[in-house]
Parts: sequence; C-alpha cells; structure tokens
Amino acid sequence: MSHQAMSHSHTGHCVAVDTENQPAVANEDLTPEQRDALKAVAHTVHRLNAALRHAVEAGATVELRRRARVHSGDGCWADQMAPLVLPKTKQ
Repeated sequence: MSHQAMSHSHTGHCVAVDTENQPAVANEDLTPEQRDALKAVAHTVHRLNAALRHAVEAGATVELRRRARVHSGDGCWADQMAPLVLPKTKQ
C-alpha cells in the first residue's frame, strides 16, 4: 500500500511524494539536501500513519490539527501538527 504526501514548489505546484520510496518529483530538480529532507519527512509520515492505525485499533480517536506554520523567509513553508486524542466513549 502506497501512502502519498504532497510537496509544494516555490510556484505552488504540487507533486506527489511516495512515503515508501524516494520523493517522485516530475520535471523538477531537487538538491541532495532537499531530497534527503523530503525522504526524512516521507519516512516519518509513514511511521506516523502506522502509529495512528495502532491508536485507532487501541480504541482512540485521533485528529491531526495544524498547530503552526513554519516559514523559511524565501517562500518555503511547512505546517506543524499536533494531535487531538479522544478516548473511545463507553456506551
């Protein structure tokens, strides 16, 4: 099963990033530093998704909410997330 995340270039064009492989960037050249950074994000998202599945199987409801947006000052940005975790209600 392939998990997809989105990468944004400076122009706002979105390209798919496969979390199980290296980022797949069509018609754009990434520096080795950018490719390593995206690969690390993709790997972490894959681990996060596994942890979310585990939490749901354990009976929790988890919602990821944007906590902050980080800006580099040159047009790059990223959303930082925080979980809202709710236990399963007893009926």
